[in-house]
Formats: sequence, C-alpha cells, structure tokens
Amino acid sequence: MKRESQRLLVSAFPASLAGAAVSAPYLAFGSYGAFTFLIFLFFSPVCHQDPARSFWVFGGPVAVCARCLGIYLGAAVGAWIPAPRRVLLSALGVLAALNLADVLTEAAAWHGNWKLTRLLLGTLLGLAAGSLVANSLKRDVLRVAVANQSSR
Repeated sequence: MKRESQRLLVSAFPASLAGAAVSAPYLAFGSYGAFTFLIFLFFSPVCHQDPARSFWVFGGPVAVCARCLGIYLGAAVGAWIPAPRRVLLSALGVLAALNLADVLTEAAAWHGNWKLTRLLLGTLLGLAAGSLVANSLKRDVLRVAVANQSSR
C-alpha cells in the first residue's frame, strides 16, 4: 500500500467521526431524530457529551465535547504529518499532560468553561496521535514487505 493511501485511510476515519458528530444537530434540525439519537449513542462511551462543553450548530449541541472534536480533527490532519517516532511519543506525553492539567484546573475552579482552549488542546493531542498512528503503520507495512521479500 502506498504511503499516501495509508495516510488517507488513517485520516478518513477521524474525519468521518468529526463529520458525524457535527452532523447530529443538523439531522435533528431536519427531523431525523432517530439518526441524531444513534450518533449520540455511538459517541456516549467515549465522551461525556456535556452540552455546556460542546459547540452548538443549528440550535443543538455537537455530539461530542470540544476536546473530543479537536482530537478527531487533529488526528485527521496529523495523519499527514511525518515526524520521528521519538518526537511524536514525547509530544503525545506532553500534550496528554496539558489536557489533564486543563481538566484538573477547571475542576478546581481555577478557570471557567473555555471551549476554544479545550478545542485547541484536543487538536494538538490529535495531531500527535494521528501522526503517530500513520507513521507506525508505514513502519509496520515496510517491515512486512521486507519480511515477504526475504522469504522468497
């Protein structure tokens, strides 16, 4: 599989998730309540879906919070960013710690409901995660190709 095809595949999955999450209020607005319910149900195991922490479009909340939406969007873009594995792992650790710090400082009432901050921190985390997944696939596919060549 070509590198671009792998990156497209890795990018398409989180982009589709973000698209589904954003489409939920539109579908509710258009009288497709059953689809909206299913989308919210799909995301409920991975996101708290607090409407106060979500962006609103078409008069309703997006099916995921701002941080989760950022993670999906960031992962879709991050799949196209080549970087050394060591750098990506370090970035992932630092960005996960920053996201945790944001959660804890808000829980301690040190700051308010900052949706754009959560979106930005989630996007940065998603960038690192998407790039790590795409670059790991590239490395694993190359390893399999080399193993197949040497067995012939």
